[in-house]
Amino acid sequence: MSANTFSARRIATAATVAATAGMIGLGMASSAGAAAAPAKVTVKVAQKGNYTATVCVGDNLEARCLDGIRKGQTKTFTVAPEKGTPVSVRVVVQGGGSADKSVVSNKTQLKFETAGSKAKPTVKQV
Repeated sequence: MSANTFSARRIATAATVAATAGMIGLGMASSAGAAAAPAKVTVKVAQKGNYTATVCVGDNLEARCLDGIRKGQTKTFTVAPEKGTPVSVRVVVQGGGSADKSVVSNKTQLKFETAGSKAKPTVKQV
């Protein structure tokens, strides 16, 4: 087999794989579009612990974090979890421990509090 024939087969195989992947991708996109769009959920987190922390709020696809949250501050996040998937809240204390809480809810607003100590912070839904 010559080098040109081998090269032509590689190109043809690559084209076939790319076309198949494209068809699968289009099929997945059309079925995903048929599903209902995830509802937006507003999540408020009140920091009541005697520490400075990073708070992260996320759904099954992405999370957002805010750093430098001090005692007494409340931060608001918006997530879009798919139906039946959790909203997660995580607190990471600067120079201390961490804690998290995940809940599955059909509500459009959720409230959480962080508390506890620097070494053992807590997160609870309120």
